[in-house]
Amino acid sequence: MAASVVGIVGMDALRRDLKRLTDVDTGPLYKAIKQAGLEAVAPIVPAVRQALPHVTGRLADTVRASGTKTGGSVRMGTKAVPYAGWIDFGGSRPDGSERPYQPQGRYLFPAARDDAARAAADYSAALTAIFARDDIWTNTTADAGQVHD
Repeated sequence: MAASVVGIVGMDALRRDLKRLTDVDTGPLYKAIKQAGLEAVAPIVPAVRQALPHVTGRLADTVRASGTKTGGSVRMGTKAVPYAGWIDFGGSRPDGSERPYQPQGRYLFPAARDDAARAAADYSAALTAIFARDDIWTNTTADAGQVHD
């Protein structure tokens, strides 16, 4: 008895689409993921800025959101404002000053945790919308006779 073979019409086109979509430098999927990540985490920035102590306001000015190839991130501190970690988590500094260590953080992590459900839902909705777009797929018909490989 001969072995059965199953072929999927359109698989070659799907592979080409996925390769094009996921090109690290030019792929529209990576660009869309980066934008979706930025939009999902951007609302966390004002919450962190508001929660931070405002002695000079320099640290609050460094809180920023960015999109990444795998989602989004919120960061604070810069080379010119290097004390973000100490303010948020505490610990000892070389000058001898101390702040009680708080491993879960005081400002950034709590704000992100409080907003995690909303951020995840927004990110998921954005990714679903990306895959539903007709302009990213070359086989966009429901007519099997029109599908190409």
